[in-house]
Amino acid sequence: MSAETSLTEQNRAIVEAMFAAANSGDVEGVFSYLSDDVAVIEPVFLPFGKAYHGKDEFLALAQILPNYLDVAKITVHYTIADGDRVAACVGIRDVATGELTQFIEQFTVKNGKIVENRIFYHNVGTLIDQPRVV
Repeated sequence: MSAETSLTEQNRAIVEAMFAAANSGDVEGVFSYLSDDVAVIEPVFLPFGKAYHGKDEFLALAQILPNYLDVAKITVHYTIADGDRVAACVGIRDVATGELTQFIEQFTVKNGKIVENRIFYHNVGTLIDQPRVV
């Protein structure tokens, strides 16, 4: 296995472990995989859409999301990794309809920590119809 493959697989494992921690409700575990200055970029057309910077803003987003998505049950369909980039195809149920909202989360991992998470929605369910909260 080459050094690049090793880095790729290490970064994939970090993202998968972060999702496992999230699914078990382990907030400290999730935070252990994030850099202190992590950036989470949600599309601006969503009610919570904006760029969140740092762990405090990440936590604020995590407190808003359960109003819209059943984040206690995140399904990771698969991950794709290449060097410092990891993409996860994710499904989370819309709390208003129970329907699956699907999206890709693109992570950038540096020095063993997630430094950026950019979200690309395939279908947004009722999220698009909700009033802005940020």
